Amino acid sequence: MLSSCTRQAEQTQEVARVDDQPLTAEMIHQQIDTAGGISEMQVRMFARQWVNSELLYQEAKRQGLDRSDAVLRNLESAKRELAINALLEKDVFNDTPKSISKDEVTVYFKNHAEEFALRDDIVEISLAVFSEREPAAAFREEALQGAGWEAALADSQYVRHGQSPLITKTDSAFYTQSTLFPPKLWKVSSALGLGEVSFPVKTSAGYFVILLVGSYQRGSAPPVEYVEDAIRARLVMQRRQEHFAEYVESMRKKHTVQINLPGAPADHDSLRQPGE
Repeated sequence: MLSSCTRQAEQTQEVARVDDQPLTAEMIHQQIDTAGGISEMQVRMFARQWVNSELLYQEAKRQGLDRSDAVLRNLESAKRELAINALLEKDVFNDTPKSISKDEVTVYFKNHAEEFALRDDIVEISLAVFSEREPAAAFREEALQGAGWEAALADSQYVRHGQSPLITKTDSAFYTQSTLFPPKLWKVSSALGLGEVSFPVKTSAGYFVILLVGSYQRGSAPPVEYVEDAIRARLVMQRRQEHFAEYVESMRKKHTVQINLPGAPADHDSLRQPGE
């Protein structure tokens, strides 16, 4: 209960004030993304900007500009746009990348494969990074001679002598030469055969052991997994456009629509641009 009271007190704490207008910690937290924490410098910068903004706003009100025709027109326009956006988000734009099925992605890729030809060579690799060479070499040997990469990886995660020798791992990720660091990792990866496991590669971050899952040359079609996110984004956009057209058409049926332009047919479709 004491902890809860302390948090409430912190949230209502006044950070700044201009005349009778306060800025509280809660107001700052509502406008700054605090997922990764908030620093004292961020609070200071926000408070400084808020004070400047409040001073200008109060002067604008003193001069009656907040009630001017121009401001009221802009306010109404902004209100209109915000209301429309809220309506579309609620009733139309409900599709998300997750709502696109794997089958839809596969079919789209099959019909548009030429659009996704690779601009660079890519490799699909799994990585295991160790703090020392000896456990890295032992892992490689187990991956080659034992039950395979996954079994060796599971075994390497057991804590021995208070800590695991495995620093981190990456499963079946795609890289180009420009995204794989340090550069020596690309040199090793591009020289591996399919399913081959590298010797430990020493870097400043530890000893890397690499499994080549796949290799694809520039100009060739990539695996569908490489472009899956891009395809999902395209399909979501297509769905939203289709739903928007259907939604607007349903609204037209509820209202009387007239287009009073010289030489234009009464049919609303006549105002669409070519290709729409």
